[in-house]
Amino acid sequence: MRILFFSLAALLYVSFAQAQISSSKSLQELALEPSRQYEIGGIIVTGSANLDRQVIQLIAGINVGDKIYLPGDETSKAIKNLWKQKLFDDIGIYVTEIKGNIAFLEIRLKELPKLSFYGIRGDLSKSKKNDLREELNLSRGVIVTENLIINTENIARQFFVDKGYLNAEVEVGKRPDTTESNAVILEINVDRGEKVKIRDINFYGNTDLGDKKLRKSMKETKRKRIWNIFKSSKFIREEYEEDKRKIIEEYNKNGYRDARIVSDSIYKVEDDRIAVDITVEEGRKYYFRNITWLGNTKYSNEILQKILKINKGDVYDASYLQERLFLDPQGGDVSSLYLDNGYLFFDINPVEVLVENDSIDIEMRIREGRQATINKVTVVGNDRTNDHVIIRELRTKPGELFRRSDIQRSLRELQQLGFFEPAELNVSPKPNAETGTVDIEYSVVERSTSQLELQGGWGAGRLVGTLGLNFNNFSARNIFKKRSWQPLPSGDGQTINLRAQSNGLFFQSYSISFTEPWLGGKKPNSLTVSLYHNIQNINGLPRDDPGRQSLSITGVTVGFGQRLKWPDDYFTLYQAVDFQLFDLRNYPLAGITFEDGQVNNVAYKITLGRNSVDYPIYPRKGSLFNLTLEATPPYSLFNNRDFNQLEDFEKFQWLEYYKWKFNGSWFTEILPKAVIKSAVEFGFLGDYNNDVGLPPFERFFLGGDGLQNFVLDGREIIGLRGYPNNSLTPGGDNIGGALYNKFTLELRYLITENPSAQIFALSFLEAGNNYDTFENYQPFSLKRSAGMGVRIFMPMFGLLGIDFGYGFDNIPGLEIPSGWNTHFIIGQQF
Repeated sequence: MRILFFSLAALLYVSFAQAQISSSKSLQELALEPSRQYEIGGIIVTGSANLDRQVIQLIAGINVGDKIYLPGDETSKAIKNLWKQKLFDDIGIYVTEIKGNIAFLEIRLKELPKLSFYGIRGDLSKSKKNDLREELNLSRGVIVTENLIINTENIARQFFVDKGYLNAEVEVGKRPDTTESNAVILEINVDRGEKVKIRDINFYGNTDLGDKKLRKSMKETKRKRIWNIFKSSKFIREEYEEDKRKIIEEYNKNGYRDARIVSDSIYKVEDDRIAVDITVEEGRKYYFRNITWLGNTKYSNEILQKILKINKGDVYDASYLQERLFLDPQGGDVSSLYLDNGYLFFDINPVEVLVENDSIDIEMRIREGRQATINKVTVVGNDRTNDHVIIRELRTKPGELFRRSDIQRSLRELQQLGFFEPAELNVSPKPNAETGTVDIEYSVVERSTSQLELQGGWGAGRLVGTLGLNFNNFSARNIFKKRSWQPLPSGDGQTINLRAQSNGLFFQSYSISFTEPWLGGKKPNSLTVSLYHNIQNINGLPRDDPGRQSLSITGVTVGFGQRLKWPDDYFTLYQAVDFQLFDLRNYPLAGITFEDGQVNNVAYKITLGRNSVDYPIYPRKGSLFNLTLEATPPYSLFNNRDFNQLEDFEKFQWLEYYKWKFNGSWFTEILPKAVIKSAVEFGFLGDYNNDVGLPPFERFFLGGDGLQNFVLDGREIIGLRGYPNNSLTPGGDNIGGALYNKFTLELRYLITENPSAQIFALSFLEAGNNYDTFENYQPFSLKRSAGMGVRIFMPMFGLLGIDFGYGFDNIPGLEIPSGWNTHFIIGQQF
């Protein structure tokens, strides 16, 4: 009995924390003395398939050779250490054998199950389930504890609460996985319910700023109203917290610098409706009083005060003060004044030196520092584009004074190249105060610049195939270097365009052009050479058939472009000479009486342009305009021939005309990512001699998408959405117009800035018309349209888009409105 008594006492003592010291049945026959010290003769670990035996012994803190008391504190501590790991469902320490004062132990474990798989159940879309999986971050093999299950439920519920599903319920179930040992499957059951909407937002404690103004300051959290169609009334916690900060910002803008939210509460008024109560403490309204300047030697107090644009008695607005000192997006702040004159080490600290009643005195403490000069300019990240192509575009040159405006302009010029990801362009000035110099490092990320154009279209009643290759950032000097073909010689900023169109025997068009943007490498003077050959075959007969009816146009253009410095350096001047040979063979052409023969055209073109847009694909600000004059020599004025008596073949053997064109576009960002584009176009074709009249070529054809799918008779195609292609011609004939005007207003919204596919949507209002003579010009008799569309820019394919336009007015020759028309857009259109 004594032996049995002490054996049972030992078992009860060590059973602390769900563990026990016991043995097999034979152990009951062993004599254990109370508080007797034993030496550990051996330890075995059972029940653990995934943890090393030595690691378990190390965690337990019991090793062979240790002298411990059985029962005693050492075994209790060992069990505690093992429980802390949160890896086991059950832990026991057993005495398996005793030989004298030597005891042999067994650490018997039951591991917690591991996760083999988990599923999400509920009325959720695939994308929502994927988002939830990312939030949960559960992985196969993780130990499944009660804490894990509770945490999973909380995370999943909060995931939906943050998205406005305040009544969301989540329950996590567990069942054994019969295909794996000691593994479980978790089933996450989600009932998100309906999104909870805000019935009302109530304010308390506000006397000077009304409820309406405070609600308006909350940009995302809106109450449910019939007219509130642009903003949801769903409650999103993250947006609500941000909007509470917006309320305080609104107070601060109005002089209440001490305003604070005392309390806020959110409570249910119905199952799917809540109300929000916000209690504010407005505090006193403050005003600017005395503003003093200290430390300024370069600029007088009067100049700085004029730039600051804050006067005594103005409502105190700390955010506006910061804007006028540092953050004016147009660069008209005090900081920009100094930084644009080399004062890189400039610093200004506005200090409230006195707050008296409702007035605040500000002291502007300035440390001008020394002017910094640029030491080194480097570029990193350009693995295809050569350094000199980038460096020549930069306005920051070694040895010159540092100017922030030069850096901003340099970044703009790099964007205009189109070789780099706009969002990845970065600049890092590295100033050295001891030497008064600064190193400037530009960081770029290359993008795909070459473009492939593959399209099929319908024109002239037939299917037309197009293949175009645009090699931008080409390197002509490396053509004969085998190692440079990866896949093409690149890096020198040159452009080669190859294009071919055909629908078989009826139409073929071939063109090639080359542009060197820096002819000679020292100045931004461009050289462009292009050649083209187009054939229109009416009846599709082969070349040697005498009945063939065809018009072929062969041309070559040589152009020279310059960047100007006056009126400012956004201006460019482009001049070109163009030669065209029109070869008619049994080809009936509207406006002339002959069908066989050749017509020659030698024209000089000059274009004065200005481009100040910030981004080439999706401009947010700036403008773009071109004024172009194209003119031929006035042949009829050089001789005494009576052109009134000549046949058309003789009149038009050498074309003579002059053509004026103007187009302008302006871009204004009204909201983040939302831009208004306004544009105007005008064109006029004139003649030198009334007896010769206007040529049958170079006419304006208005309407449609503006794509030049066929270069017929030298016509110039002008897009006007909402009307069929080329449908707006004077009198409904096929001669074309001599004067047109066009007006456009677009609202654009950027959907995604992803470098691989930038997408923006637009809506538009458009109006224009086409006239045969200046005498018949009616500037306010316009063909109107409206519609919407989308654009996608992919580096490999360029700009693609589709527009749906509704024409409100009739097409010449018809009495009903044009109605809905679909237009496909290919290529850059600002």
